[in-house]
Parts: sequence; structure tokens; C-alpha cells
Amino acid sequence: MKNISVKKIILDFLLTLGIILIFGLIDYFSHQLSAEYAVPPRYFPNKIIFGTIIGAISFWLLAGVKRPWLKALIFSVIIAALLQIRYFFEGYPLDFVILFLFIHFVILWLVSWGAFKFLKLND
Repeated sequence: MKNISVKKIILDFLLTLGIILIFGLIDYFSHQLSAEYAVPPRYFPNKIIFGTIIGAISFWLLAGVKRPWLKALIFSVIIAALLQIRYFFEGYPLDFVILFLFIHFVILWLVSWGAFKFLKLND
């Protein structure tokens, strides 16, 4: 088994948190586009908390994936799908959940792809 340093775990967690914060900011503006897209105030802190937890676990599980675009794709699918499943069970309408599944996926994929590509260039 590989020896994993505490520093690497913290850096990976901070990277994931950074991706989720940028995603959350862009998502915040997408929800401001229409009253139909409005969400309660607890939505964004919950997205940051659960998105970071899901993202950190996903990032760890995807450690062997070396292509930034593929790692970002899988990372984004996992986070977007699990967040939207959670929102569906919280009572959000199905059409809202499906629409934002795609919006969240695209935002996450672009942000995480950029981050993973940047990291690969700096390895």
C-alpha cells in the first residue's frame, strides 16, 4: 500500500474545496437568472459541504486516472448526480432536478477540467 502524506490529503481536499467554491459561485449566478430557478438560502452552504465531501472521496477514488479531461468528466458526473439525487429527495421538482443536473455537470466539468489540467502541467 502506498504511503499517503497528510500534506497531500490536505492539498487534495483544498483543491476539491476550491473547485466546489468556484462551481458554487457560478451556480449562484445561474440560479439568479429566473425566479423559477430560485432556491432557499440553505441550498448553497449545503452544496459546498456535500459537494466537497463527495468531491474529495471521488478525487481519492480517481487517483489512478491520469487524463485530466477523463478525471474531470467522472468527477463531475459523480458530484452532479449525487447532489441532484439528494435535491430530488428533498422535494425539488423533477424538471428542476434534471435541468440543473446538466447545468451542474457542465459547470463542474469545465472548472475541474481546468484545475486538473493546470495541475498536470505543473507536475
